[in-house]
Amino acid sequence: MKLRIQFVAGILAASILVSILTVRWLQGQALAAVHKPTQVVIRAVLYDGYASGDADEAVQLQNNIFLTTTIAGWQLSDGSSSTASFPAGTELAPWQTIWVARDGSAFTTHFGFPPDFETVDSSPAIPNMEGIWPRYTNSGDRVMLVDEQFNFIDVLLYKEVTTPQLGWAGATVQPYLVNGIFAEEGQILQRKVDPLTNQVFPDTDTAADWIQDPDDPIWGKQVRYPGWDSDQFQQPVTISSQAALTVAIAPDNSFDLFLAEISAATDSIQAESLTFEHVGIANALVAAAGRGVTVTLLLEGGPAGGLTDQERYVCQQLEAAGGACWFMVNDPAQDVFDRYRYLHAKFMIIDGRRVVLGSENLSPRSLPDDQKGDGTWGRRGVFFATSDPALVSQLSAVFQADFAPALHQDLRRWSATDPVYGAPPADFEPELLNGGITYTVRFSAPVQFQAPLSLTLLQAPDNMLHPDAGLLTHINEAGPGSVIRVMQLNERPHWGPSNSTSLADPNVRLEAYIAAAQRGARVRILLDAYFADPSDPLGNQATCAYVHKIAMAEHLDLSCLLGNPAGLGIHNKMILIDNPAGSYAIVGSVNGTELSHKGNREVALLVQSSEVHDYLAMMFDWDWPKTLYFPVVYNEFRGRADHLLISEVLYDPAGPDDAEFIELVNPTGNAIDLSNYRLSDAVEPDDFEDSRIFPAGAVLPAGETLVIATTATGFQSKFGFLPDFEILSTDPLVPDLIDDPAWGDPATFLQLGNGGDEVILRNDLGIVIDLLVYGSGSYPGVAGCPLVAAPDHSLERYPFWRDSDVCADDFRDWAFPNPGQLP
Repeated sequence: MKLRIQFVAGILAASILVSILTVRWLQGQALAAVHKPTQVVIRAVLYDGYASGDADEAVQLQNNIFLTTTIAGWQLSDGSSSTASFPAGTELAPWQTIWVARDGSAFTTHFGFPPDFETVDSSPAIPNMEGIWPRYTNSGDRVMLVDEQFNFIDVLLYKEVTTPQLGWAGATVQPYLVNGIFAEEGQILQRKVDPLTNQVFPDTDTAADWIQDPDDPIWGKQVRYPGWDSDQFQQPVTISSQAALTVAIAPDNSFDLFLAEISAATDSIQAESLTFEHVGIANALVAAAGRGVTVTLLLEGGPAGGLTDQERYVCQQLEAAGGACWFMVNDPAQDVFDRYRYLHAKFMIIDGRRVVLGSENLSPRSLPDDQKGDGTWGRRGVFFATSDPALVSQLSAVFQADFAPALHQDLRRWSATDPVYGAPPADFEPELLNGGITYTVRFSAPVQFQAPLSLTLLQAPDNMLHPDAGLLTHINEAGPGSVIRVMQLNERPHWGPSNSTSLADPNVRLEAYIAAAQRGARVRILLDAYFADPSDPLGNQATCAYVHKIAMAEHLDLSCLLGNPAGLGIHNKMILIDNPAGSYAIVGSVNGTELSHKGNREVALLVQSSEVHDYLAMMFDWDWPKTLYFPVVYNEFRGRADHLLISEVLYDPAGPDDAEFIELVNPTGNAIDLSNYRLSDAVEPDDFEDSRIFPAGAVLPAGETLVIATTATGFQSKFGFLPDFEILSTDPLVPDLIDDPAWGDPATFLQLGNGGDEVILRNDLGIVIDLLVYGSGSYPGVAGCPLVAAPDHSLERYPFWRDSDVCADDFRDWAFPNPGQLP
């Protein structure tokens, strides 16, 4: 039987509570007199629920001590006459948490489990609170917990509450909102919790206690929504594995791995993927279902661009064979809200004994099944496969939490007549051909690495950013002697709103890479060029520009480039960390966006193994963009140059010669790493001239210029702004080119002759990639330019992108030097 009290008694108790609190406030009693130590705290609050009329409003409490606490007669209130009291006999065991809901059935619908108490009598299985639910307003309110003597136990103030409140200090808690990413509806205000102990952090009675804390980029700026299983998965678990690990690389051999794993299945196949469009994989799954294997796929119901007819087709084939295609869907009109913004994880569990997880969807563009002897064409990615039983158990728990149709209404199975999750048009012809011949396969077969290995399963939104065991842990350990390699589909320059900044809303993992470089690590970031939008302020070009600016200003061994090694882009999500204390490889589904870490379902595997690291580092180094240079003399070439160029030289400025400058331009579509490039006027190493080296981390973005002046002070005096580099150190804000002891005479410096000289640009291998000869200067096989007509004229390449290796054709005498600007 439910525990109830009469309505009149409830009103009387509420009136007494309000009267006592009002008197105490007016008397100005000290906080300590009415605010007991936090043995029980308000752990979470849902005030703007999914259910109609916010019937699923709820408050979570936690006993924060190691003793059982009796809370019979304690009340939840908002300071009004509405209070809900715990019935007689209610106790909280040490560290126990309980949910109290307005309407238990509405709560169950969206959370996937019933609350411990409710105030509306919606279900005989849920005990009732006594009294009336406070009805917390969406515009702002106070959530108050008081004991049977009307002493404050805990209080939360959120949004627009202006009246001072005993037990609270400073600003109220605000929901963490990012337009189009993190919504207020359904967002649960939650305390920060120590994942090792599941205990809340010490209570400061401020907004800093809550995960929405806007000033904490690691534990704060977080969200939580109904249906998440974060309490179950908040702590990553590291496994000392005795099982072998297989590494497959897309597009080279990834299909081979999946085909072998599916073909070997005898009992069950369970998988999650954002999309499923691969007919070849579908055929293998159909064959498995025909052998009696239970096949269950869980897919994202609303991928960017929507479901394709190709995906409807492959699900149709699988369903016809006895398999099952399910989708995680969002349908607010039917009171259905998906738990995660995107189901973005990419993994497969075979027979409950083996797992495959990685960066790619079940897509023909990532897993081409063409014959590879003449090459292929696809997206770069990586998969791991292992039979470690502890890892299989962990990933199976993730799948069971996500795929629970008896508990969560956001799961919908493919049905032929469903207009969205059903059959394709009757005349639909599936895409059967994939791959190509343009990309030469580098990795012919998956490679197996033997135990012992250390494995850590990471997942979002639960623990990916865990500072002590998550993705950032070993990045934060990097310093001198460390090398970090990052290969990503995307990496945003900052998180938060699109108009924010890296200072206000840092991308914490990008800042971790930069901080590692600042501690002395070598950091290389390779981002996708295929999908990148140059106009996107949060795109990969913007990220590389941000990284380059810091690297050049601080002289860091830090580079960021865009690439497309296999033809259809980089779809990989891989971080390689080579620290003196250990080498690590992280591969999975998590992109460089805030949503990917905090709002999607994502999975990644962190592997500690020098052999696995070195193998993937070899792939990374192969994929790192390498500029192809034309010979120095290539007669009559008139196309756009695909290499770095000398674009303007002022060798005889009017007035002091310290305003001399050399301008370089990158006419290509990719950034160029200038680390260890050399600029000189010395043709031979023993010439009485000079050669200067670009410092590590110097990068010239696509389409940009770079200006090197003799002195920054002289250049600024003449042109009104600072150059990018200087030869002689005159301004601490401008980095210096480094004197090359192997070339020229250390007693001189790079200073161009007014009567003639050579400007020679060599790459990091010492190969000449561009040069300019003028006046009396000479270089074997090269005809130089005549001297300019007057002082303060420059030699300017026109157009800036052409390189015919005929100086008089490529350069013009220009009376209006314009360093840093292209004609």
